[in-house]
Amino acid sequence: MRTVYRSEPPWPHRVLILGGGFAGVETARHIEKLTRRRDDVEVWLVNRENFTLFTPLLPEVCSGQLEARHCVTALRAQLKRPSSWAVTATVEAMDLEAKNVTVTGGDGDRHRLNYDSLVIALGGETATFGIKGITEYAVGMKTLADAFALRNRIIEMLERAELETDPDERRAQLTFVVGGGGFSGVETAGEIEDFVRRVRRRYYRKIDPKDVSSHIVELGDRLLREMSPEMGEYAAKRLRKRGYEIHLGTAIKEVREGGVVIGEGRFIPSRTIVWTGGVKPSPIVRDSGLEVDKSGRVITAPTMETSQPGVWAIGDCALIPDVQHEAAFFAPTAQNAVREAKRLAKNILASIDNRPHVDPFRYRTIGTLASIGHFDGVGEVFGIRVRGIIAWVMWRGYYWSRVPGIGGKFRVGLDWLLNLIFGSDPVQLKVDDDSAVGMGPSGKRRPAPKRVDPRA
Repeated sequence: MRTVYRSEPPWPHRVLILGGGFAGVETARHIEKLTRRRDDVEVWLVNRENFTLFTPLLPEVCSGQLEARHCVTALRAQLKRPSSWAVTATVEAMDLEAKNVTVTGGDGDRHRLNYDSLVIALGGETATFGIKGITEYAVGMKTLADAFALRNRIIEMLERAELETDPDERRAQLTFVVGGGGFSGVETAGEIEDFVRRVRRRYYRKIDPKDVSSHIVELGDRLLREMSPEMGEYAAKRLRKRGYEIHLGTAIKEVREGGVVIGEGRFIPSRTIVWTGGVKPSPIVRDSGLEVDKSGRVITAPTMETSQPGVWAIGDCALIPDVQHEAAFFAPTAQNAVREAKRLAKNILASIDNRPHVDPFRYRTIGTLASIGHFDGVGEVFGIRVRGIIAWVMWRGYYWSRVPGIGGKFRVGLDWLLNLIFGSDPVQLKVDDDSAVGMGPSGKRRPAPKRVDPRA
């Protein structure tokens, strides 16, 4: 194990940020802005990937509306100061007493990073709630790999269905089930339907549209519980019109290789199950020694300080009290994370400078928007309810404005324009070939296959 120390004195105050999502990156950027005329503070940002994933646009990668590289931004491109450092490594453990974090780099070696102030912004990972078979047979919608896997799966099922002679098997191949009726589930469902309809009509003309079926399974009593009932009902109505069967108040009991069991035992034959039903904090957070709630999120003060001095938490892995409402906490959304980061940066600098004025995070949500695909959406902005193409345009406009950099905005806008003109194509990118040797698609070398002597 190697320990990474400061290079030489005088040593600046090191702020180590764990996590390269919205919360972590925005915290780093705001600290850089606040210390642009100072040289006594440095920022180190640790993330498993060397990019930030723009998760709200992930369903559009699945449907081909957006190129995969255009919904990610390199971490090093977002850190501007020479003293800042983006570290591509996996966080393994935190020693809060010794003030260091153990990470594993791409070479497999472990490194120990020291810090003066620590920001935990590790986000979350897919929660299965103990449902049997989800890990083995369902695909999530949390990472870039998930979006690639789902897109390839949909195209694979269309390819198989054109050749399939068994009607029951063909219908199962053309049945798509989405578990979860929140923002991620509804947006993913909308993009799946839109993509399948467009490419089937243009490229898979032998498939009867009557054989295609889609389902949304939601444990709650309505879709989009984060919005008003009226908006949830509108989304359900539009999705039903486009062919979705929506199962409300229904749990997923088990996911099997050939389908999914829901409710009181109904079995839906399907070869494509998408799980968007929940997110849980990284288990590293629970094992850190900080005070956490029963779900594993760090319990913080309204200032985002944790139970350990000099350690802060933000984003999906933090339970941040809302001082404007009694017994309320901020939802783990990208919109909140961006605002939390701005206040957190100011509080960290105040703590470094030994200033007593550390403010709680206060924020009133401007509104919420959701796309349901096919130029349709719902939203509530400044208390005004919008729906249809207006909400869809507002959704795209807001998230386009949040894409980092002018270059990133141009690429995303161009993708949308080209897709509008020419449509999506059914290219299936099978980049991972397990039979190949040498350098794999991830950039890691594969070991040479073991040779077996046929005479043995």
